[in-house]
Amino acid sequence: MLLFFFVVLLVLLFAIPAMGNGEQKQQPEHYGFWSILPPLLAISLSIITKEVLSSLVVGIMVGAMILTGGNLIKAFEKAMETLITTAGDPSWNFRVLMFTALLGSIIGMISRANGPQAFGRWAEKNIKSRSLSLFITWLLGVLIFMDDYFNCMTVGTALRPVTDRFRVSRAKLSFIIDSTAAPVCTLVPISTWVAYVASLMIPLFEQFNLNLNPYTVYVQMLPYDFYPWLIVLMVLITSFTNLEYGPMAHSEYRALSGKGLWDESIMKTPPGDEFENMEKSEKGSAIDMVAPLLGLIIIMLVCMAYSGGFFEGKTGFFEAVMNSDSATALVWGATITLILTACFYSLRGIVRIKDSMEAVIQGAKSMMVALFVLSLAWTIGSICKELGTGLYVSSIMSDTFPAWAVPFTLFILTAFIAFSTGTSWGTWAIMIPIAVPLAVTMKLDLLPSIAAVLSGGVFGDHCSPISDTTIMSSTGGACPHIEHVNTQLPYALTAAVASAVGFLVTGFFDNAITVWLLTIAVFFIAVFVLHRIWGCSSFAEKQKQEVQPGN
Repeated sequence: MLLFFFVVLLVLLFAIPAMGNGEQKQQPEHYGFWSILPPLLAISLSIITKEVLSSLVVGIMVGAMILTGGNLIKAFEKAMETLITTAGDPSWNFRVLMFTALLGSIIGMISRANGPQAFGRWAEKNIKSRSLSLFITWLLGVLIFMDDYFNCMTVGTALRPVTDRFRVSRAKLSFIIDSTAAPVCTLVPISTWVAYVASLMIPLFEQFNLNLNPYTVYVQMLPYDFYPWLIVLMVLITSFTNLEYGPMAHSEYRALSGKGLWDESIMKTPPGDEFENMEKSEKGSAIDMVAPLLGLIIIMLVCMAYSGGFFEGKTGFFEAVMNSDSATALVWGATITLILTACFYSLRGIVRIKDSMEAVIQGAKSMMVALFVLSLAWTIGSICKELGTGLYVSSIMSDTFPAWAVPFTLFILTAFIAFSTGTSWGTWAIMIPIAVPLAVTMKLDLLPSIAAVLSGGVFGDHCSPISDTTIMSSTGGACPHIEHVNTQLPYALTAAVASAVGFLVTGFFDNAITVWLLTIAVFFIAVFVLHRIWGCSSFAEKQKQEVQPGN
């Protein structure tokens, strides 16, 4: 495997043409085809080799070599400098890394208190079916709509013991987590995501003298935001029926057959399962899991409201949450919860302070793989920004196209950029300033055009192997990252194709109901056909049986 990566790097080193000495006085807007090579290489290698870290390293090095004109030494320096400055960015990335490590520590303490096992025993008495366990997982994901990172890590931690007992594959759990993170954050108009999108629209509305409220426009746009609605619906369909297909059907059959909740050929111990052999308290109860997680949610909301100015009397609660510094609030909330949890366990005689500190360290260590992948994903995203990946793709696809194809083209273009770069926010920063002027100058309805950009960005953020939320979803679900990517992608593409049809139809019909009827019809037909030709008959037979909680 290492030889394979070395050969790829060597070939690309000689294939990259001389592009100057890396000290150009003025960096070009983009590097043409070379702009999309690093992300495409990282994505394709991760899927082919099932090894994400090395694939990201190759993509980063290739991008750095392009930026430095093929100079390997300068490319290495460039890659390291970008990694350090990107992962160490105090305004956002470093705080997300801190939150991830802190949440790992909280999970470690909960595991030390034997909370998950106790909660699992309680759930076994109260949650009577596999479908109900999946529905509750979906519902919790929908309810935690404030922030996608918080959603990814909390839902899996809370309900993994329950889904494990009903033999739900970790791939399915991660899919539910991922599908109720970024997609739901864009559908609820009181999340940090909405505030960000509004901040992008305000200067454009002012530029074109549009007397529009960005929040009102956002709410009016939601009926056209096809992809998030469809992928959330996909979770419900596959949770209450046997309409699984593709790699997910095989993962589910393996789990139902008792042959493993995850693909052990990829990873023996996925993130989050390092606590199986930890010494645990014999006094733990369900409250020892519920209290810290419920406390984390409440403290998180309070911290977000505080950072948004609510307690200074400047704004209302929900507006404060939308305008909060969510990265800082995540760190504050996790730190306060960690301290209170240690005190709570100590006072109850469940876990001594000394043992809590050991669990904190072990919990943080369990997140190391996720921290590395996140750092590398951000690094390749930064490299892509310097290469002008998004600008190049948008320039070749948005030169000339008819008015009826504008929403469709914007969706395809945004989806490709977001999938290649692994970021929705970065993609929106490129595409919204393209979509709004395009719609205004061509005298088109703004709503479908903005919705197409948002849907495309969510698709890329939702399923790209180098997306931070995809990485955190596989971590939260304790699933090997590449198994999560491979099993989720067919479902995401199904919703994306149906969404593309919806945006295409929008170019011909003004009636949203007509558009939705056609979109839903295409979506359900696609699901049924794919299940028929790509399903797993053995899984269907297993699913018909009432699954009892496993031991």
